[in-house]
Amino acid sequence: MAMADWSQLPPELLALIAKRLDTRFDVLRFRSVCFSWRSSFPPKLYPLPTKLPLQTIFPFKYCPEVGDIMIDTIFLVRCPTTTACRVVNVREYTHCAKMRLLKPLLDYEARRLVFKVPKVLDLMNFQVIELGHQFLVLTPNGSPKIFIDKAAFLWSNTNTNDFMMLTLIEHQELCVVSSISGKYESTILRTLTRSFDYFLDIISFKGKFYAIDENGKTTVVDQSVNLSFIGSPGKKHRKKFLVQSGDNLLDVEMIVARDMVIDFKVFRLNEEEQKWDEIESLGDQILFLGVRQSVSASASEFYGVKGNLIFYSSDLLRYSYDYGDSEDVFVFDLDTYATWTFRDFPRIP
Repeated sequence: MAMADWSQLPPELLALIAKRLDTRFDVLRFRSVCFSWRSSFPPKLYPLPTKLPLQTIFPFKYCPEVGDIMIDTIFLVRCPTTTACRVVNVREYTHCAKMRLLKPLLDYEARRLVFKVPKVLDLMNFQVIELGHQFLVLTPNGSPKIFIDKAAFLWSNTNTNDFMMLTLIEHQELCVVSSISGKYESTILRTLTRSFDYFLDIISFKGKFYAIDENGKTTVVDQSVNLSFIGSPGKKHRKKFLVQSGDNLLDVEMIVARDMVIDFKVFRLNEEEQKWDEIESLGDQILFLGVRQSVSASASEFYGVKGNLIFYSSDLLRYSYDYGDSEDVFVFDLDTYATWTFRDFPRIP
């Protein structure tokens, strides 16, 4: 039986396949197969402006003129011939070709590493899996201080250059920005009931924006900027993280006592009833909670690791130095409630 010639697949079928790819890295692999595959679909880049015109968008007196958009992407790098694997965090800038290697789950550059990183990574010898990404909006150094932090994006299905953006401003206000044919419109959403309340996390999920505050109330913003709300599933004043896990949206709540993490509660969004349902186990999934970015992955992607684990950054704790200066990442087992430093975490043989 003759082997199929994959390069001869019809263009309309190739386009359908490519549209189901979720990450830029998967599209890169797809386009690397042959010339016909490469010409059938463009690189899946996030169409973002090189500079964000902040003064045009945000109605603040001391707003700087422009801001930079950065993309933080978490990759899993595996060596097929050994059991070695690493979680790598890379920061890209839209206004220039710079890239920075960050410490995993942290928000600062990895200047000293405990493992050797080659200057050139031959992707023929490694498997690279994109676990997730996060957008940041930062103002230039020396600009008047206004804290615009995490951002979530949605792109138009008809014009790939049009987008909507939800940003956190000073963690107390949400701003929805629409860019249509290069023209910007913005709407400030003030949904907090008290002046000293604040938002903890935002995310885009299935065509909508979600923002959760410290009291657990979730604000939902659709693409027409209509608002709806989901009641609190857990307790107030816990650290809360919105994480996409497969086709599910999770609210992960960190329980801290005496500056130590003693438990996590995990809730899954019930889209039909618009409520959060508590779940007892993550199953095969592993969660990674970072300073500005949280992702999930299947335990089957790793060597010697089971599911139902949560990796988290020590910087998420107010007094992270109590755990020791040399440790940055911890592992919590939802089955046993045990906590390890990443260095001491026992692998499965």
